Amino acid sequence: MAAFCFSLSTRIQADENIQPIRRAADILRRDMRAALTESGEENAIRVVIDSSLAPERYRAQVLPQEILLTCGDDLGAAYALLSLSERLLKVKPLGWWMGLLPQRLSQVSVPCQSWESPDYKVRFRGWFVNDEVLFSGWHSEENARAEVWQRVFETVLRCGGNMVIPGTDRGGYDGHVLNEMALSFGLWLTQHHTELLGARMFARVYPDLQPSYTLYPHLFEGLWQEAIDRYAGKRVVWAIGFRGQGDKAFWEDDAAMDTAAKRGAFIARVMQRQMEMVRLKDPNAYFCTNLYGEMMALYRQGHLPVPDGVIKLWGDNGFGKMVSRRQNNDNPRTDAMPGENETGENGIYYHVSFYDLQAANHITPLQNPPQMIADELKTILEKNANALWNINVGSIYPHAFMLDLVARMWRDGVYDAQAAAKDFASLYYSPAAAPLMTAYGDSAVHYGPNPDDRAGDQYYHWPLRALAHALLRGETEKPVDSLRWAAGEAPFLDQAKHVAQLVKPGIASWRKYLRACERVMDELQAGDEAAARRLRDREYLYGLIHETGCEGLYAFCQACAHSMAGNDLQAYLWADRALECHRGALRAMNAVQGRFAFIYRNDCFSGVAVTVRVLETVRGWLRMRGDGEYLFKWEKQFLVPREEAIMSLQSHRTAQLSDDELCLRLRGEIPLKEAF
Repeated sequence: MAAFCFSLSTRIQADENIQPIRRAADILRRDMRAALTESGEENAIRVVIDSSLAPERYRAQVLPQEILLTCGDDLGAAYALLSLSERLLKVKPLGWWMGLLPQRLSQVSVPCQSWESPDYKVRFRGWFVNDEVLFSGWHSEENARAEVWQRVFETVLRCGGNMVIPGTDRGGYDGHVLNEMALSFGLWLTQHHTELLGARMFARVYPDLQPSYTLYPHLFEGLWQEAIDRYAGKRVVWAIGFRGQGDKAFWEDDAAMDTAAKRGAFIARVMQRQMEMVRLKDPNAYFCTNLYGEMMALYRQGHLPVPDGVIKLWGDNGFGKMVSRRQNNDNPRTDAMPGENETGENGIYYHVSFYDLQAANHITPLQNPPQMIADELKTILEKNANALWNINVGSIYPHAFMLDLVARMWRDGVYDAQAAAKDFASLYYSPAAAPLMTAYGDSAVHYGPNPDDRAGDQYYHWPLRALAHALLRGETEKPVDSLRWAAGEAPFLDQAKHVAQLVKPGIASWRKYLRACERVMDELQAGDEAAARRLRDREYLYGLIHETGCEGLYAFCQACAHSMAGNDLQAYLWADRALECHRGALRAMNAVQGRFAFIYRNDCFSGVAVTVRVLETVRGWLRMRGDGEYLFKWEKQFLVPREEAIMSLQSHRTAQLSDDELCLRLRGEIPLKEAF
């Protein structure tokens, strides 16, 4: 049977003066050098642009002496070239983010065949690399940072995406440089709801002025025009609307807008002005607007008419459910799914990573079951919200499985969790790991009455630190205000008890999950040590962050109860137990190896290291309160011979033990007692 010999002798013939084609050709050459080991007969991969094909489309035809890629445009050519990398060299779409090394091949015999680009269910499909704080601590060298972002854009293409928002509140390197880099890959740009039109933030340019469009329309429009001049005519879906500086409602800075009707009418006028400015330089421009936060309420109330020709983006609550997000203690869960008779084009702003200072996930995967998420996305497609999907991916690394889910949904529109878990596990670990992919969401703590009310990594840290703050300030006779959403209006102690009872089942469920991970790792260790390491640095670590989080929060709630009862020694030891739990998570996060070593160094959203420092402070405070001013009462009471303890000495004969030393010794002498 005739075949094409794909080897190091294969050459790429394409117009590499076109940036997206050159980018994709360079990626394919890199993959060839990494995977192939032998030369063979000289032959070619030939790229031809044929405008009779639709944009982004391609046809691949394998002949004995060439692989012919006929493409509708440069983005279609990029998809076609990358399809060879995946099909022939076995490069996995998320392989780099999963730490995979290329599979070594001598050369590849490719049977004469053909294939075409897939038909996607969504027109604009993209990642919003938002609150990408883990990138900041991971690499400081500019060349390494550039490679990370190049891998981001490459992976968007490999997953079938065609659009990106490259970062949040960007300045310097992470501003125009990243936009231009994304465009050079053939990707569309769009903007998020606080950087409308991609303009610089008013408060950053004019920090001494009140950020009011009413007062300074010429300054706002100057910033908009600056962005329009830079990107008009390029692949851009212009985000329009008006919000305040710092991801909040604009009327917080403009008291004149004191009614919903005024606010909605004002935003509508601003959107019309923004569209007018863009169309002067880009007559065929695409537009979108985010019905997010306060915008959703105004639209639902009929106060915000969205101009014709604007894609409306409906937002989930950060936990995968299409309802309005919880803000502080207010959680109305207003329906955010497009209605049956919704006019115009619609899309979504959807989170696989979220940051709410309450219960969201940022350093671990989304904690809701994959089938639940897929079913919600399926409903979104059934509602014809298929014009644009803007997926918030955070810092990408922890979210590979959910990004695989999204890629399947925007391509196929259907999803079977068990089959997808098996496929993902087989690609990146082994088939034995498949049950772990679905067991993760099943292990999560339920903190509220709704199916999506499941605790992410932030749940173990922000509530704990809120309790610690109140305890140290002596504010224990009233509720902690920032915990009303989680524990109601009860006083401090009842709030602590409520939270403790919620997380207690999670200790057992997450330990069960960890044992399942350990069994798979043991199985892999004998035959594929690298896969075992990947599993430890990912699925096992995510489970450990949850398990230690549950146990640590439960232990701290016990410490709070003992402290209020005046039992300082038990409070001290329970605080120590909480501290050791979170230290365990931090050690595991710092033990990640390989290209992702230090990925958690700038964990500032969940803040495991911050929680460790807070607990060290609380533990020290409890000792100061209970161990006496000389800090050796407990040592004499429990750790020295009785005859020594009963002697009255004016001074201590040895230096006082540190808290770590004292706790290490007391753990073996004094059992922990639950206060409730």
